[in-house]
Amino acid sequence: MFRTYLACVAGAFLISTSASAIDWNDPQSLVEAAIAASPSLREIDANLAAARARQRGAGATPNPMLMAGVQNQQIDLSRDPMMTMYMVGASQTFVRKERRESLQRSAALDLQRLEREAEARRAEITRDVLMAYNEAAAAQNQIAANEEIAGLANLTAEAARARYEVGAAAQIDIIRAKLEASNIRHEVLMQRRMRDAALARLRALLSLPTTEEIPSFALHHAMEQHAHAEQATLDPSTAAVRAIETEVAHAEEDIRLAKLARKPDVTVEASYAFRPQQKDMFSVVGRIELPIRKSTMIEPRIAEAAARRDAAVAQIDVLRQQLRSEFGEALVQRDEAIEQINLHVEQLVPEAKLGFESALASYQAGKTTFDAVLGALQTYRMLNVDYYDFLRQLLIAEAEIDALQHGATGRSGAASMMGGAR
Repeated sequence: MFRTYLACVAGAFLISTSASAIDWNDPQSLVEAAIAASPSLREIDANLAAARARQRGAGATPNPMLMAGVQNQQIDLSRDPMMTMYMVGASQTFVRKERRESLQRSAALDLQRLEREAEARRAEITRDVLMAYNEAAAAQNQIAANEEIAGLANLTAEAARARYEVGAAAQIDIIRAKLEASNIRHEVLMQRRMRDAALARLRALLSLPTTEEIPSFALHHAMEQHAHAEQATLDPSTAAVRAIETEVAHAEEDIRLAKLARKPDVTVEASYAFRPQQKDMFSVVGRIELPIRKSTMIEPRIAEAAARRDAAVAQIDVLRQQLRSEFGEALVQRDEAIEQINLHVEQLVPEAKLGFESALASYQAGKTTFDAVLGALQTYRMLNVDYYDFLRQLLIAEAEIDALQHGATGRSGAASMMGGAR
């Protein structure tokens, strides 16, 4: 009981230590912590250890069998000196070389499949962590952008109040300015929800307690342009595809093993027997299975292995089709995000800011309506927030592209949301 308590305390200490050691401003630090804490990778590591142990014994010659006993003993337990014999012996089954080599290749293929699954799983964990991190960081940037706009909304409200006090504007201008400030707070609450949902995913990926306090972090990107990314390509044989290719090879080995059943293994048995008052005797016997039931025992096994091989080949084609589709979508989303970011930086955001400042000055001078000021403020806020939407889209698309290139399978939940959000 005391040892269990110490183990629990030590485990809690290790968790708290790893959580405090994470650099929350460095996404790679989170990726490394998530990989170290991943239970699915621990499962694959355990299966790898089992596969390595299984490989060491694959194709080994079976242990010899020893025997000893009495033969031809009378049922009334009386001894007949002409019949009753006392014997000892041993038998050994000799596995054909082709069968041993095929079993060794099958075990090696199991090991290769698990190694490639581990590689693919690490790519998926990296993608999931980066996507959750970028979701949370971009939401924090949007919160900051909205809070900055909230200050401009206060300036608009003060301008409306100043004009109302001198009788140059209606009270509705003040009310609408306050409503716009409340609307900004509403947007902030929605972005906090998005940030907190992404942080919840990060806690799960890092195996942190739900009560773990995560320090605030944001994307280290000012309002800046992005160069066009180089054209990325997807290798038709990623780690995920190679994992299924090992299943095809494994099925081929199963076909070979089934065919080798037509050449069964040989068992040799030798025994020594003696009868008191008579001469000793020895026997040497060879045994081999007669593969006469090919249609019911061998051919069905061959057909089953061939069908599994064909299914694995089709699964490779399905996976490649899926990967090409998702890779192409990620490229489109990345390229669109870059174009949108550059458009926001070069034209939309500066022009929206200039438009708001001009509209506010004109309103204060009584040369335009409050609708013009409010519309310019809403446009400026929307474009500021949209910039970080596209920045998040760019980072998530890049994480998806990199993950698919390194063997990830399937689209993550964050990528699916990104694809349907715009």
